[in-house]
Amino acid sequence: MKYLLLFSVLFFYSCSNDIKEDIYIETQSERKVILALWDSLTAWYWVDQKDNYPTKLQNKLDLLGYDFDVINAWVSWDTSANILSRASLYLEKKPKIVILVAWWNDWLRWLSTVDLRSNLLKIIDIFSWSTVILWWMDIPANLWLNYRKDFKNVYKIISNENKNIYFFEYFLDWVWWIPRYNISDMIHPNTDWYEIIVNNLVNFLVKNDVLE
Repeated sequence: MKYLLLFSVLFFYSCSNDIKEDIYIETQSERKVILALWDSLTAWYWVDQKDNYPTKLQNKLDLLGYDFDVINAWVSWDTSANILSRASLYLEKKPKIVILVAWWNDWLRWLSTVDLRSNLLKIIDIFSWSTVILWWMDIPANLWLNYRKDFKNVYKIISNENKNIYFFEYFLDWVWWIPRYNISDMIHPNTDWYEIIVNNLVNFLVKNDVLE
């Protein structure tokens, strides 16, 4: 438990210095749109903007010849409720693909998984014409076993019940808590971390024909 408390304090401190009021949005043209919704891990905390995962995703898709623009729609410390409150801001962009990650700040605050499910379903409904990628990472196995199980079930149930939903598990596999892939706080990613994540994501999108 003492390690959990220490981790939480470190995370709260790091993210409190990273809260942004603005939302970074940029498109290059009238091409199809991928919307990346999340918090500081989607942004470029302590790395150059060119090194975050949406920018690297854009570069990778361009290299492979896919006709997409990636919108980086991030706000640090966002919960699923926060993401829901601003989701409609992006309706005019009519994204073909929405990459939705909403769990980290919910479970750090031990928020209700019932509310998480409700918020996710409302966000998905807002983008009813889009293909939604639910991107998720497991809660550490030694923490709140029932709560961890409930979190995982929320995502699996939603993805199983909706034909346009894809469940992309293990967002931080291969990089979590490995010093070479994290900045000094051991929470936020460095450029190598983003590179691995983008390769995993593009492989997932290609394998499931989501980019076609």
